[in-house]
Amino acid sequence: MKSLTNKAKLIWIAGMFLTIPTFYFFLASILKFELNTPGFYDVIEPALLTMGLREDFGWNINLLILFGPVLALLLNVLSVLHIRFETTKEKIDCRVSINKSWKNLAVVFLSAVVLLILFAYLFVENCNCH
Repeated sequence: MKSLTNKAKLIWIAGMFLTIPTFYFFLASILKFELNTPGFYDVIEPALLTMGLREDFGWNINLLILFGPVLALLLNVLSVLHIRFETTKEKIDCRVSINKSWKNLAVVFLSAVVLLILFAYLFVENCNCH
């Protein structure tokens, strides 16, 4: 059981490292471009530019911004969600259980919120609803 706890702890930490940069980038972008409060964005803009934010999609910060929350969500969902199937001649039983690992569940929630914001942005930005 101890190795499972250490594994869940490592997955939680990895999930936070994959999700927080995207969350901060979205928060800073919304504050700067929508609410005219450039403080958070101006702090990270030089670092983002050196990491290739304005470049084409490739091995740069764009990968972390787009796929970090997806990977964090998958890792943490697989860490807390357990599905078990039992089949007999008469029926198929499916049992779903969720571990009460609040840190992993918090990463799942944060990653899901970040992905919802990303998909909402992509939909609104590319919508041809006139």
